[in-house]
Amino acid sequence: MYNIHRTTILILLLLTCCVEPYPIKSTTYEGILVVEGFISTDIKQHQVVISRTSPIDKPEFIPETGAVVSITDNYGGSIPLAENAPGIYLTPPTKGNIGNTYTLHIATQSGQQLTSEGVTLKDTPDIQNIYAAYLPDLTVGGTKGGIQIYLDTQDPTGQAHYYRWDYEATWEIHTPFDSEFIWLGGNEVVFRDVPVSTCYATDTSANIIIQSTQGLSDSKVTGQVIQTIKGDSPSMAIKYSILIRQYAISENSFLYWKTLKEVNQSQGTLYDTQPGTVNGNITSLTDNQTVLGYFDAGVVKEMRVFFTPKDFKASGYIPPDYGNDCLFITAFQVPDSQIGDFLSKNPGLEIEGATGSGPSTLYLLPKHCCDCTSQGTNIMPPFWQ
Repeated sequence: MYNIHRTTILILLLLTCCVEPYPIKSTTYEGILVVEGFISTDIKQHQVVISRTSPIDKPEFIPETGAVVSITDNYGGSIPLAENAPGIYLTPPTKGNIGNTYTLHIATQSGQQLTSEGVTLKDTPDIQNIYAAYLPDLTVGGTKGGIQIYLDTQDPTGQAHYYRWDYEATWEIHTPFDSEFIWLGGNEVVFRDVPVSTCYATDTSANIIIQSTQGLSDSKVTGQVIQTIKGDSPSMAIKYSILIRQYAISENSFLYWKTLKEVNQSQGTLYDTQPGTVNGNITSLTDNQTVLGYFDAGVVKEMRVFFTPKDFKASGYIPPDYGNDCLFITAFQVPDSQIGDFLSKNPGLEIEGATGSGPSTLYLLPKHCCDCTSQGTNIMPPFWQ
C-alpha cells in the first residue's frame, strides 16, 4: 500500500480532481463515492481510503464511515479491514503474494455494495540508477536554471511494460541565526533545550509519473524525469534526499493514470477541479452510481539517493543563500518585562538572544531567521547521513 504521505496525496487528488477505462463524462460531484487502495508484498497493514466528494467550491475530505470492507484472493482467502480512523480502513499485518489476484469488496452503511475488478499482483523490477543534472538553460516556473532528477530501470524478464513512480523528498534547512530562548506565555522566557537552527523539510510527489515500454524491443526505461527543481529553490542549498518508489502496473492501471494525467494537464494543474470523471476499476453492484478511484496490487521497489550542491558545481550551479535577507535586518530590542505583550502583537517574531542582567533586553528576529521549525522538523530523520 502507499505510505501515509502518498495516501494523503491520492486523497487530495481524488477529492479535487474527481477520478473515475476511460471516457470522460459530465457529472455532479456531491456525494460520489471515492475509493483508493493498494496491496503489496510488504508485511504491514495495507490501507483502503473511502470518502465522498465535496462541493466544488468547498473541497474537503469527507470520510465514508461504518463500511464493511474486505479483500479476497483467487484461492478463497479473505482479509477483513477495520476502520482505524474515519474513512481509513486497515488490514491486519499481512502481505500479498506475487501471482495472486485480489478483489476489493465494500458494503456501505447505506447498503451500497461495491466491488473492484480482480487485480493480479505482479513483480516489479529493481530501480537501476537515480541521478541528477543541473541544466542552466532550463526554465522552471519562470526561473532560469533547474535541477532534474532521472531514473533508469529495466525488466530482464521482459514482463513489465507499464510503470508508475512516486517519491518522497527531504532536504536540510539551516537558519542564519539560532533562537536561544523560547517564550512560554506572559513574560516567561526560558532557554531552549533543543536547537532550532537545523531542520528537515519533506514533500511528496504531486504529479502523475508514468511510462510505457509496450512495443519496444526490451522493457527498458532510460532518463525518466522524476523531479524538476528550480535552481533558486532552497531545497537543494545544503543537502537533498529523494526516495523513489517504482511500481510495475497493468495496462488498465496505466490507462487509468494516463487519462487522469491528460485531463489534469488540459485543465492547468494537478489540483484543478475537473469537469468530468475518469473511470476506474470499482463499480457499484446495487445501483448505477458512479464510483471514483482505483484498487491495485503490486510489488513496490524503492531507492534513496542524496545530493549536495557540489554535485552540480561543474555545471555552474550556485546554491541560493537561504535567509540572506536576515543579515540585513535590525533585531527588535524588547525588555523582558514587556515581551508577552510584544509577542502577542507580533506573532511572526522569535527571541534570538538576550543581554543584560535583571531586566534583560531580548533580541527578536523574524522566525525564518532563527527558528526553522515553521518549515520542517528539527528531529533528524533516521535515514539522514
